[in-house]
Amino acid sequence: MSNTENERRGAQINVAYLAKMILSKWWLILLAAIVFGTVGFAAAEFTKTVTYSSKISFVVSNRQPATEGGDAYSSSDLNASITLANTYKYILSSRTMCEKVAQASSFDVSADEVKAAMTMRTEAGTNIIVMTIATASAAKSYDLALAVIQKYGEMVQQIGYPASSITVCELPEAATRANANISVLMYMMIGMFVGVLLALIAIMVMNLTRNTIQSTDDIHARLDMRILGLVAKTATRSGKNLAQRGLLINSGNVGFSFVETYKAIRTKIENLASKKNQKVILISSASEGEGKTTVSANLAIALAQNGHSVLLIDADLRKPAICRYLGLSVGKENRGHGLADVLSGTSTLEQAIRYVERHKIFLLASTGAVSDPAELLSTQQMEKLIRTMRSEFDFVIVDTAPAGVVTDASILANYADAAVLVIREDYSSTEKILNAIDDLSAGKAELAGCVYNLVSIGGERAYSRRYGSRYGREYGFYGYGYGYGYDSGYGEKKE
Repeated sequence: MSNTENERRGAQINVAYLAKMILSKWWLILLAAIVFGTVGFAAAEFTKTVTYSSKISFVVSNRQPATEGGDAYSSSDLNASITLANTYKYILSSRTMCEKVAQASSFDVSADEVKAAMTMRTEAGTNIIVMTIATASAAKSYDLALAVIQKYGEMVQQIGYPASSITVCELPEAATRANANISVLMYMMIGMFVGVLLALIAIMVMNLTRNTIQSTDDIHARLDMRILGLVAKTATRSGKNLAQRGLLINSGNVGFSFVETYKAIRTKIENLASKKNQKVILISSASEGEGKTTVSANLAIALAQNGHSVLLIDADLRKPAICRYLGLSVGKENRGHGLADVLSGTSTLEQAIRYVERHKIFLLASTGAVSDPAELLSTQQMEKLIRTMRSEFDFVIVDTAPAGVVTDASILANYADAAVLVIREDYSSTEKILNAIDDLSAGKAELAGCVYNLVSIGGERAYSRRYGSRYGREYGFYGYGYGYGYDSGYGEKKE
């Protein structure tokens, strides 16, 4: 694949991500529009000038008024009158006319002030001229309009055309209320436009400076990792939030796309097992809340559905979540028989491992948080446990604490055959993910690849185009519905 093609595809994905980011920040755009619109409105209100107008309408003819029995007024006469109206519009607003009006006015005004107050226009397609005089005083505007009527005949006779005529068809009236201030609305609209523009610029700057994984191309270019699967944001068919149990491929509440994604990941894991005899698979992430428990549980269930004997180990001794995620309660009979109890010697594997009929998997859960997880996981008992389970089961799926937060995952990487990193779209920084990769790679486990999780519509379609996967386009169920995460942080990572 050429660099040009990569750049083109990257640009498409970035544009899709930018559009998604703009939509997600609609409140920021709306807030900026309201704030700047209000500022523009306030500025216009404080600086506006109140004016009052008086209008005069003139009718222009290319000949003198017809006498009784005179020739009829033809269309050519009308066209000539329309053309002549533009000439009279200039004459009536000339400086000479403004000087005559200033002299005739009862107010002390100059010709320049009259000129500034006077506007002229012709009605479209007619020979009618409308003069508007607007000043800060209704009486002043009306007085100047009367002065125009008094002097326009003298001006026309002096400069106009003898064969033509111009007459007043509408007399001025004194204004009873101020003119509508269009500038207030205009400044408000300009302010809103500026606000929206600045918000969009801010969003684009945030997009350019946000150093997270935003596409499959980012994974290849920045992380140089193999993508085992892409899991789109999804919602349950019932629309219920599964905050307590999460999304499982055998729950009947998820869509075709979600299920088929995990079947595809399962196939790749099975290939690793057949080619490299990799049976113990460690699942981790760079940060909490990226969905590693989701991946661990669904991968275990998917492998069991294909006839494999699968053991799912909840090795996140700091915040165990597998039981809750699978909808299982930690009963009195199970307390004291978790992974930590096995490692400390207070329980046996036979007591701790249970078969979950609903999901067809074996489970070695953690029944509660412990104070010294790293020390327990680094013991010979843990290594022996993994070695024993490798011989007893077709697959052992180990859900661990985030590798980018604590050292638990890097310790367990010494006992596993392969490690899978869960990367959530636009979540952890690239530096944090690279640190997690380094920690996992330092162990004996081979870094098999990553699961790109909680991907938006644009990212899934781009992945579908690139890898030829059709299910995302045909059967996608979108809308966030994971309800997964941790209540608080893990604490500082040990060096």
